[in-house]
Amino acid sequence: MKRKDFLKTCGAGICGCGLMGLLTRAEARAESQSAQEAGVPDELAEIKAQLDGAHERFAMLNGILSEELDEASRDRILRKLGRACSQRYAALLNKYKGDIKGFLALVQTAWLEKAELDEKAGTLRVVGKPGPCACPLVKPGLTPASFCRCTLGWQEAAFSAVLGKPVTAEIEETVLGGGTRCSFRMKF
Repeated sequence: MKRKDFLKTCGAGICGCGLMGLLTRAEARAESQSAQEAGVPDELAEIKAQLDGAHERFAMLNGILSEELDEASRDRILRKLGRACSQRYAALLNKYKGDIKGFLALVQTAWLEKAELDEKAGTLRVVGKPGPCACPLVKPGLTPASFCRCTLGWQEAAFSAVLGKPVTAEIEETVLGGGTRCSFRMKF
């Protein structure tokens, strides 16, 4: 963006994001006062307001990505984000490398309702537990369903690490897409 365009867009150097930050703090103070009246600690109410603001902005960013990028670019970026996110679990994934059945047993205690593994056919279907989206970045009702491509990247990276071979994933059902749970089919 050129300086002239920046000044037009951001109004004499006061960027809309900065203004939004001021509004978020004002909203947080107002929510904090309401929460205090309800017996909720100020700090907790302010953190909740900030988190809500971050969720809303992230949802807006995803909407903008949908408008500004072609589908292939958006898919590539979101899958890359999912792969990067899976690295937070690298120690766990390495612990189960070569032990897909052990890994599936573990994740069924926390995330999955069931997993259907067919090693001969090289397929895996994972069915999540019913409920809200588990992603901490999501704002239900605002985050577009296309964001679920991030989870495809996570599934591909995580199961590739455990299986020790490339995995491709496809969406079967997602909460953001109107489903009651998130389910994926994978091939390896």
